Amino acid sequence: MKQEVQNSNDFPKIGAPATRALEAAGYTRLKQLTKLTEAELGQLHGMGPKALRLLCDALKAQGLSFRESKKKPNMNKTIRTHLDNIRADDGQTQFKAYDYLMKETKQPVDWAYEAWDELIEGLTHKDNHVRAISSQILTHLAKSDPKGRIFQDFDKLLKVTKDDRFVTARHCMQSLWKVAVVGKKQQTMYMDGLSKRFKECVTEKNGSLIRYDILVSMRNVYNEVNDETIREKALKLIASEKDVKNQKKCAGVWRK
Repeated sequence: MKQEVQNSNDFPKIGAPATRALEAAGYTRLKQLTKLTEAELGQLHGMGPKALRLLCDALKAQGLSFRESKKKPNMNKTIRTHLDNIRADDGQTQFKAYDYLMKETKQPVDWAYEAWDELIEGLTHKDNHVRAISSQILTHLAKSDPKGRIFQDFDKLLKVTKDDRFVTARHCMQSLWKVAVVGKKQQTMYMDGLSKRFKECVTEKNGSLIRYDILVSMRNVYNEVNDETIREKALKLIASEKDVKNQKKCAGVWRK
């Protein structure tokens, strides 16, 4: 009987855990999900961020959507204004927005997902200030991410570390460590991503400085979590540096 239900559903390929979660809850057709909000569906055991996104896309393809939540937004008007001001034409207004939001997100906030998508869009904005600000706020919001969206979007942050405007790339790179200290899985993702970045940046114009920033970033993580595996990986990367002068500079970061 269960096999018949599985064959008759019109869900996209969302993986076995998410499919079982839907079946256990009694959902066998895509249209039934219009009775739920995205947040309600996300509470099902086995329903992850990727499955939610695929189901949302499948609904949109049929001109459907999740039920709109009646819950009042967690974001107050002041935060909304500053988020809008990230894209202001006036540099001073942009900086005030950046300063306010960075301070606001030092601790977990309950409005992260109300801002997440627009910040992701900001990573590719034509204004490099918007790209820089968006990337730094996103690293702060990693601590306010129970759905684990950072795992699907971390590569987009890494891409900013290759930005044509090097100052923008550095701002992002120097903030990435804040993702790693959120949890062990985030730390593993971060270390893998930056280790790869360390190896590939050798051909880039500012390769030596990028490598130095990566080692400083890893040291920041180590100072917070005191995980010896971070030190070991960092020292291996330093040993692989061919530029003797830069190798000594990077090693100095870990002697402090």
